[in-house]
Order: sequence, then C-alpha cells, then structure tokens
Amino acid sequence: MNVNSQKRPSKILNYEDTRVQKDKSTTVYGQLSIGDHPNSKIKLIMRTFFGNPETEVFCVKFDQDDQFIAAGCSDGSIKIFNLQSGKLEHNLQGSSGASQTPTTCIRWRPAIHNKTKQVLVSVNSDGSILHWHAPTGKQIHRLIDQNNSIMCLDYNNDGSMFVTGGKDFHVKVYDEDTKSVSIDFGPADWNWPGHSNRVFSVKFLQNDSNLILSGGWDSSVHLWDIREKKSVQTLFGPNCSGDSIDFKNGMILSGSYRNDNQLQLWDIKTMKLFKNIEWVPNQNNLQVYIYSAQFSKINNDTILAGSSGINELKVFDCNNNYVPCSSVVGLKQGIYAVDYGNVSNKLSFGGGEGVVYILTLQNVQ
Repeated sequence: MNVNSQKRPSKILNYEDTRVQKDKSTTVYGQLSIGDHPNSKIKLIMRTFFGNPETEVFCVKFDQDDQFIAAGCSDGSIKIFNLQSGKLEHNLQGSSGASQTPTTCIRWRPAIHNKTKQVLVSVNSDGSILHWHAPTGKQIHRLIDQNNSIMCLDYNNDGSMFVTGGKDFHVKVYDEDTKSVSIDFGPADWNWPGHSNRVFSVKFLQNDSNLILSGGWDSSVHLWDIREKKSVQTLFGPNCSGDSIDFKNGMILSGSYRNDNQLQLWDIKTMKLFKNIEWVPNQNNLQVYIYSAQFSKINNDTILAGSSGINELKVFDCNNNYVPCSSVVGLKQGIYAVDYGNVSNKLSFGGGEGVVYILTLQNVQ
C-alpha cells in the first residue's frame, strides 16, 4: 500500500480547505471497543468524552493537575473542558482570520518561571502563537510568525522558553518574557545540518533545557544545542506527521506515518536504533500510520500511541518487551492526538471523529 494514498488530516496538508466533510452515518460517538489482551494486567477503562463531530481534533493536552483538558481543532477552535464538572469551560478561536485555519498544537505553560498560572498556548497553521488565560478564556498575547504555518510547540521545564516548528523548515526558540525569537535553527544547507522539509514535532529534553529534539517529513530527527546554536546530532529514519517525538530516561520515542517500523526507540547517546515496537507482534503492520506517541508521565511502565489507517489506540508494556497490553479498536476515524495525565492514571485521545475521549489505565490482578 502506498502511504501517500492514506488520508492525513485534511487541514494540515491543505490549508485552503474551508470545511472537513465526514460521513457520520455509521459513527456512534462515545462508545469504545476495548481490545482483547487476555494475558495483560493493564486495562483501559472509559471515563467520559467531549467534543463536536463537525470538526476534527488535532491536539489534546491535560493541564498540570489533570483537572482540565484542552483540544485544538480543525476549525481553529480550542476547547477547554473541566474534567470534574464534565462541562465545556471555554470555546476559543485560535485562527487570525475568517478562514478558520486549524489549531495544530497546544501546551500548558509551566508555572515555575511565571506569575500568571493556568496559561494555555496554542499555535495555528496561519502562523499564530496565542497565549490564553484558561480560567477566564481571555487572550493574553498574540504573536504572528509571518508567512509560516506552525505545526508544533513545546516548553522547557520552567516555562522560560518555548520552541516551534513548521512549514518553513525552521526550529525557532522563543524567550517567554519578550515573546521574541532568541535562536533560529535554520533549514539544511550544503554545509549546515538542519531540516529539509516541514517540522511536525519538537521536544525539549526534561533534564537539559539546552537540548531540543525535532522531526518532520524529511525522515530525520535533529538534536539541537542552544549553547552551540546548531544541530549537534542527527538520526535518520522517523517520518513524523504529528506530535510523535518524546524523550525519557535516555530514550527517544518516535512515531512515523509510513508502511513499516512506525514506532521506534532510539538511544540518545549513540543516536542508534534501540528497538522497533510492533503494533501487532509478528504480523503485517502496513496500515498503522502513527500521528502521535508518548511515554507515560507518571512512571516508566507504558507507551501510548494512536494510529490512522487501522484507527486504533494502543498501550505498550515497557516491562514486558514493549508488547501491546491494552487498546481501543474499531474506531471509524483515525487518531491524531494522544496525551497522558501529568499526575494521574488518566489518558486522552482525539482525532477524525471530533471527540475527545478520557480513559484511565489501571493495573488488574
């Protein structure tokens, strides 16, 4: 199967599209089928769901206390849901003009460096970078990266810096206080390493805010060093089309939109492949196209990933050779975004259905 024949999120690829047309005649929202993993002691349990089937969900993120979850959508909206009340707190608009271009990535700003708490930051394919005060829904700041479509965003640990990547092949580091670019890691040149296509995922290393990972359509992942102002290491292979790069305990996790080796672990010291994680062990995995992947934030036990093509969510057991241990199957649309809770066993996913699902991951005997 040709990977290019698979449907990717329409507004991420074609910003001129004005509406996403979906056949909802056979879709039942809010009902999930949990996959059968009889030997697993880890189980997914459905808790609640939110959303609007008229849009697609491109990104989801829990706040620092797992009390709220935000979702960025194909119509540019950013929906903030209260997980305690089960209600929509705010429906914000993240695009600058009337065209309603998609919100492509969101992050909750870490509160260590800043006095104002509960700040949500969104980026949009029209080049907008927006800061929101989540409790009130008020826009605090708007910045436009002219002539660029921003695809991804991440913060360092204390919230003093953030990084973006996008259509222009650049990886840009911003000072949070001034909202200005402090370092611009430019595209590849004949004697200078960099990206040669769109950048869809950026990640600050948790243990060193001088280091940033980035990946995109050029099948490479770069390790950037702020001190040296350049890419200091590169690994080749991952083809990222979403928020699908993560880092933990010396390992880089990558999710790729392609026919094989979609989920991989890499040793950051050597930048060499550590393991290919199979979606279905010992079987053909051609239709697994991964947009989003993540390490658990509360322990070292699991990895979460969502796919289109096969339209499944899977949890992998890091303590049992990374075999699948729980899953959601039978979805009508692809999964574009996943997120683990920061302090709880919650997890979330969203995608083509336009619905944000909240589940818990529990150990069973």
